Amino acid sequence: MSAVILLWDLLELPQLLNFRTYAFNDPGSNLTINYLISHGYRPVIDFGYPYGLLGIVANLAWFRAVPLTPAGYQTASIICQLGVACALARIARALALRPLQLIFLFVAIGRAVIPTYWNFAHALEAVLISFAMAEQARGARANALALTTTAVFAKPSMGFVYSALLLTLTALDLYRRRTTGLAAWFRQIRPATIVGLSLCAFLGIGFGLEVLYRTVFPISGMANYRALKWGFFNESGASFWHPAGANWHYYAGTMIGLWAVATVYLVWGAVPAGWRLWENLGTRSDSAGMRRDEIVFSCALLHLAFVFLFFGYSNSWNYYSYLLIAGVAAVSIDARLPRYVFCAIIVVAAGTYYSLIAGSISLWRSMSRSPATANLWSSKDVRDEWTRVLILSKGHRTAVLHYAGAIEILYPQFEPPAGTYFCRALTSAAEIQHEVARIKAADMVMLENVFTSSSCGSFPQTPETERALAEFKQIERSKYFLIYERR
Repeated sequence: MSAVILLWDLLELPQLLNFRTYAFNDPGSNLTINYLISHGYRPVIDFGYPYGLLGIVANLAWFRAVPLTPAGYQTASIICQLGVACALARIARALALRPLQLIFLFVAIGRAVIPTYWNFAHALEAVLISFAMAEQARGARANALALTTTAVFAKPSMGFVYSALLLTLTALDLYRRRTTGLAAWFRQIRPATIVGLSLCAFLGIGFGLEVLYRTVFPISGMANYRALKWGFFNESGASFWHPAGANWHYYAGTMIGLWAVATVYLVWGAVPAGWRLWENLGTRSDSAGMRRDEIVFSCALLHLAFVFLFFGYSNSWNYYSYLLIAGVAAVSIDARLPRYVFCAIIVVAAGTYYSLIAGSISLWRSMSRSPATANLWSSKDVRDEWTRVLILSKGHRTAVLHYAGAIEILYPQFEPPAGTYFCRALTSAAEIQHEVARIKAADMVMLENVFTSSSCGSFPQTPETERALAEFKQIERSKYFLIYERR
């Protein structure tokens, strides 16, 4: 599976190391966050940050070992991809999956991992949750709980739900075994308690208790979702499962086909698995069959939690796709009908790669690297327009305003960054003041020309930044960039 992941990464290389992705979008913010922390800025206080502090710790540690470049971050993403694949392999071994189920994992592994994780927090959470599942698959719930507790400090979302599920299963198991004493209970939660208290102490000392409190609970993330009206059943989420003008080709040749069929199949398999788990938990000795039922039920519950609680916009389907893939692989195929359905799902999974392969081949043909785009991949029109930006801004103090990204890290001639994740629901008063100061100190201002200003895909102007920008006039507007000069 690791070899398959590396082959998919090679195929998608122009998209993975895309200029606009790192210059103006979330992956580039990993570079900017490193710069900001190194210069004394505090997350959620001095700049917007919707994740946990463990991602920042990983960021600082990683970029001490490798250069602060897009290639350096992509290397970290690849390592985390391989970590998820390793965890899925451990699950397959612990549950003694059959050859047909292993074939499915082999085919679907490219859909279980994210080619480029948006943030270190996403990557860490995926590795921690998938390894927690592997520990649960071999019957070590205490170890799994320690890993899900750690995941809470990386990204405060699924780790809470998974921890609650593990605690519930543990409590039911102890009750059925009539071992409800404090000693037995403490043995199960001791690893998680040690991990949780240690991380609280370490992160609290390193970042401060206020920052720890505001990042260990999903305060910023929930505010962001509300402000952007994200959700599976809202317009942003519906563009994944029912976009405008969609026909059968969309459902047959993209991930939505596999995602929908696999979701139904997993829930279908989780109902009898959950019933057997209820009857057998704590009353029978451990077996691969019981652990398989537990994993199927857990994956179904966690997947539904994602759909109803954590689904953001159309591309967020892949945040927890490894849960869906692992759960589907673990569903029993002993009976003839489930086995036939499972074979059909394998065919559907293989078919979802058509659009990915076609799109990647097109990008290899239409994109190339250039020193003008920091040796990142771009199309000719993006490269030509960006070269024009560099020419116009040469010799001027230029501030680039953007939602996220690392344009100032890639091009130090621009005014240094004072924040990232500049989104209405995340931006603090201090960050707004920093942005206003950057604008007032600049001779020129550049923004990415995107189609909307209502989401976190663009720079969300505030009354303060609008007043500062009123002192500038637009001198150039191209397909991708807007350039302003002081009046």
